[in-house]
Amino acid sequence: MKKFIYIVLILLIATSIFSDANVDSIFQSAISSYENKDFDVALKQFLSLENESIINADLFYNIGNCYFRLNNIGKAILYFERTLKIEPLHQAANRNLNLALTLTKDKQKKEKLDAFSDFIKKIYKMVSINSLSIINLSLFILIIVILDIMILFYRNRDKSAPIFIFTILILLFAIVSTTGYMKWNSYSHSTKSVLMHGTAVGYSGPGEDFTRVFTIHEGHIFDVVKEESGWSQIKLQNGLGGWIRNDSFEKI
Repeated sequence: MKKFIYIVLILLIATSIFSDANVDSIFQSAISSYENKDFDVALKQFLSLENESIINADLFYNIGNCYFRLNNIGKAILYFERTLKIEPLHQAANRNLNLALTLTKDKQKKEKLDAFSDFIKKIYKMVSINSLSIINLSLFILIIVILDIMILFYRNRDKSAPIFIFTILILLFAIVSTTGYMKWNSYSHSTKSVLMHGTAVGYSGPGEDFTRVFTIHEGHIFDVVKEESGWSQIKLQNGLGGWIRNDSFEKI
């Protein structure tokens, strides 16, 4: 059984190394294209990585930069926001998002919190999903190592110390896993969205026969309340609510 675990771990590590090398090669090629101001090529290369289900803050940040350079402000805001979902304290993404928001027709302001609330929010955001994944993998490896030590060196000895360490690692693994799941669940089920098209009219109901309530423009950020028959009820930052077509926006 132990031999089988080692074989699986070796295969996983080898596959990961090969995959990482390929991803890094494409990423560096995309960076080179971007630096040469070939933004269309760079965007295609970055998007090819996203299509491989890679979720990475720097990847999304660079996609956002490409869209910004190509004057697609809606998409740029979308990917800067996606960057901040993964790494909330990403300074460059925060800076570029604020810049992109100044270029939208609808002037939008980021939520201002009091000093204490802002401090608590920053503490919560300090650990990203990627960081939690790395911590969890490290804890898993340590758990395997402790198990091996107990099997190899503590067969006929007092196991109090290694069992204590093992228990602590299991508890930490459970805490980190739970936190990671909560963050991932929040990431996957976010209601925050960005308008992609030039303009969208908000109606009082799910259809153009209803009363017009508001008009918003490309890059506007809002929350989706519910969906119905190709329409979504949204809530704007100023509190206004209305219905717009599903194909006019993308969820962050």
